Amino acid sequence: MKHCGLVALVLFFNLSLFAMEEKTIHVEGQMTRGTWTQFTSSSELNLKKLFELLERSTAGKKLLMEAQYKAARTGQLLLDVVKVGDSSLTDTTLIRKFSPHSPEHVIYESRSVVYINRNLAWEDALLDLAHELTHYVYRGSFNPYSENFNPRDFIKSTIEGEGGEVQSFLTECRVLRELFSKRVQSRSHCQKIENENGELSYTKAVELFYHVGPYFNDFHKQLAGREIASSFSNLKSEKINFISSAYGVPYPIAALMEYDLVLKKVCDNDKKRLAYMQQGPQRGPASVSVGKEKFQETYSARCAQK
Repeated sequence: MKHCGLVALVLFFNLSLFAMEEKTIHVEGQMTRGTWTQFTSSSELNLKKLFELLERSTAGKKLLMEAQYKAARTGQLLLDVVKVGDSSLTDTTLIRKFSPHSPEHVIYESRSVVYINRNLAWEDALLDLAHELTHYVYRGSFNPYSENFNPRDFIKSTIEGEGGEVQSFLTECRVLRELFSKRVQSRSHCQKIENENGELSYTKAVELFYHVGPYFNDFHKQLAGREIASSFSNLKSEKINFISSAYGVPYPIAALMEYDLVLKKVCDNDKKRLAYMQQGPQRGPASVSVGKEKFQETYSARCAQK
């Protein structure tokens, strides 16, 4: 019986910030305390309420429209994309499909789901929604099986790239400014990235994300060992501002850890694909033979030490 081999690679980015202290938000004429999931017994109604609140912000309304449009392109609604979870994160799954009989032919599919932490207060859930939807809408798909997949670009895109940490934080800060009082705003990191005119600065945000505190020396050695340390001039031993809840370390370090994890999965999957190729016919079209040789060279170059 013919069947298709299926290799799935799950890439997840748990990209939340330091938790802010519990606060209060004005909801439907009442001061509502507690978590956002306590609003009703229905997760769907609670999510709709979060959408409604986010839509009151100009930046949030634009973000919701773009998220709805992206979801619609795959036949989904926003409620199909945004779910209640134990952590706030954007879970992107890359699925690679190939047939054991033709392993040189590969099809890639990418799917994303946004989760909002069920245990957050209303305003924190709202800000996390803005943050994660920015990842969902703007973060471009990438192919870790590509020959160009490398740690330098992965770290930079995770932090500085479109839909990355900096852009998501800036969106979060815009929503915070539009929906919350100065008192609430003062509890966030957003004031740290204001320029002399009081505007949010992308450059300042990038600098803050590369402050790794006591991790600096060890992490710099890791980058130097990969010959990419010179690419991270913003890396400093100054006080840490942002921690990845997925790894419990500053984002540059978390990004490198994520890269190594993804590459290990890639190498494990490519090893299986290479086995299928070697089991296949030894004779065939010249293009197939060249494809196999090139794939084996690529596999050996990046996975030999894994």
